[in-house]
Amino acid sequence: MPNPDPLDLPPSLETSAPGSISDLHGVIRLLLDKSWLIVSCLVLALLAAAVYVERAPRVYAATTTVQVEQADAKVVKVEQVVSEDMRSQETLNTVAQKLSNLALLTQVLEENHLLPPEGTVVTNGSKTVTRENIISQFEKNVKTSLRRNTRLIDITVRNTDPGLAARLANSLVKNYLGQDALVQSSVNEEAGVFLRREADRLKKKLEASDQALQDYRKQVGSVSLEQSQDVITPQLQDLNERLTQSKASLVQAQGAYQDSLKMSTNTEDLLAYPQIAIEPDMVQISTDLARLENDFAVIRQRYREAHPKYILAASSLAGLKGQLAANALKARARIQESLRIAYQNVLTAKQGLETQMHEVETNAMKLSDSAVRFNVLTRELRSDQALFDSVIGRLGETSVAGQITAERIRVIQPALVPELPASPKIKLIFALALFGGLAVGLGISFVLNSMDTSFRTVDEVEHYLALPVLGAIPKLPKTEGKGNDLAAAQDSNSPNAEVFRTLRATLSMLGRENDRKTYLFTSSLPGEGKTFTSVNYAVSLAQQGLRTLLVDIDLRRPMIEKFFLGKTSRLPGVTDYFLGRKKFDELCQPHQDVPKLSWMAAGSSVPNPSELLMSADFQKLLSEGLAHYDRIVIDTAPILPVSDTLLLAGKVQTVVLVVQACKTSRKAVERSVQLLKNASAPTGGVVLNLLPKRRLSGYYYSYHHGYGYGNYGEKAADKTSDDTRGNLASEARPENLL
Repeated sequence: MPNPDPLDLPPSLETSAPGSISDLHGVIRLLLDKSWLIVSCLVLALLAAAVYVERAPRVYAATTTVQVEQADAKVVKVEQVVSEDMRSQETLNTVAQKLSNLALLTQVLEENHLLPPEGTVVTNGSKTVTRENIISQFEKNVKTSLRRNTRLIDITVRNTDPGLAARLANSLVKNYLGQDALVQSSVNEEAGVFLRREADRLKKKLEASDQALQDYRKQVGSVSLEQSQDVITPQLQDLNERLTQSKASLVQAQGAYQDSLKMSTNTEDLLAYPQIAIEPDMVQISTDLARLENDFAVIRQRYREAHPKYILAASSLAGLKGQLAANALKARARIQESLRIAYQNVLTAKQGLETQMHEVETNAMKLSDSAVRFNVLTRELRSDQALFDSVIGRLGETSVAGQITAERIRVIQPALVPELPASPKIKLIFALALFGGLAVGLGISFVLNSMDTSFRTVDEVEHYLALPVLGAIPKLPKTEGKGNDLAAAQDSNSPNAEVFRTLRATLSMLGRENDRKTYLFTSSLPGEGKTFTSVNYAVSLAQQGLRTLLVDIDLRRPMIEKFFLGKTSRLPGVTDYFLGRKKFDELCQPHQDVPKLSWMAAGSSVPNPSELLMSADFQKLLSEGLAHYDRIVIDTAPILPVSDTLLLAGKVQTVVLVVQACKTSRKAVERSVQLLKNASAPTGGVVLNLLPKRRLSGYYYSYHHGYGYGNYGEKAADKTSDDTRGNLASEARPENLL
């Protein structure tokens, strides 16, 4: 037979198996099974907490509460040299940190006579304590905390002496106030020295600036340039206004003059100008001309052109018109001349104002040039005067402020002597121990559960193997007596016997009776209880009235002979039948206590059991056995250590795989099932052995596992027998491990 691939395992059917951590019932079963571990961790944690509480020193905490003022208290309206915004969060945190600085802590310890002198080493028992050690320890025992959204700071001091803790807490605040006052006084003194030195320097500079200004006034010959500028400025404004008016008049005069030059020489056009028409001569001539034209009109109606009166009237009319034209031209000339003279006068006035304006502006520019230097010197003088006055004023304020002690914090609640210790916190410690113990216990339980790859419930077997569980055999305590007692042969009301009656009924329902006459019991590893299961199943068949033959074909480590006789003497059996040394009838031995039950030993030892089984006529053994018996039950070797069972599994009608619960690795069982499948074995199902009883439905048990078949032979059998008899001192070893 070819060896199957050892890695050819059946795939899992689901991602979440029954009884796993994700299953609620699995979690509950795990907690019940590991309750001893969880309780042990809990008890150990509580004991450790009790020991700690008992041995831990009692530490008392005294707290002083202070309030940080929003601003320095002011007796007079004088600003401090160093002013901080006491309302900012940064300032509040700074004050809280300053309350625990090393210099302040050292001062408090020295004030309370708790520090040895410099360079002194104090011996406390076997420990050497230095000055730095004491300060460092005191720093750890001092805690300052700013209350959220308030201006209150709590200063807490921890010490094993409650009175000393309160005294140190109050001393911290008192020394901080003194230290803060000393810092402010030192700052005021330094500021005073600086301000006096600065006042002397500014005084000399002020005197130099004043002298420079006076010298410049003498140089320019003016006491006050501001007054000169006050005179010139209105003059410039007046000239500017007059010049503007002159320019406007010039434009108007020029326009009038230009218009006069454009006047026509026609008499009628000239008479259209009012200034010509209203002249007396022009008015007289116009009147006479109108009268003469009227008279001429009458004469022209009466006389002809050759009449003397007509000629005289026409001559007078023409002379008068010529006179009117001559007078109009003269008036035109007079008007043009008058407008020209007016234009010339306005132009002369404008030029005079421009000349005067230029002279005044020239004087103003000269005065402005002088004023630049004058203004610079004046500003320097005023600046030096202002600085000098400010320094003198601040010097006076600093002198007054140095005599006032500004308190930035105010004690709200002084530290009182505590009555109860602050440490150890018994309730908190025991609560942490309780939850910590539970957490550790649960953690270890879940870790062990995740490391356990054995089958713990019937559902897990059916889920992973896709095979039915034919029976679940609980742990059966070994009854008193000699040898291995038959559980199936006990009282009919015995739960031990009922287990195998159930297995018998389950196997009988797998198919027709003719197809269920030969049964092969095997396991993945030795020590899982295949022999115990096969023996008691055979007994249950015999009790049903069926002639039953139990055959031991575990040729390497036979156990049936030891099970029935209490020892292994290698009686003739299967190997002798296969080798032809004995006949079938000679090898079958009836059981003395169970009617209709016979058994056949493994027989003499052979050097190569696999070769013997491969060459033997196993089918002949079955045929001859069925000729004399109704049922044949075969106990074989485990599957994984050797291949003996795989040579026989395909020749029987039903193969039953016995699995020890909570011990045999899941991978080992899956491998065995795959090997049986590759050998075309008619696997009927699985018997789950050594399941502990639980109040919940199903079974669960966790057991340290590991497997190895060891050497086959007498020594291995004896060793296994010895191991089988060994168990916990508190209870007997279960029978069903053979």
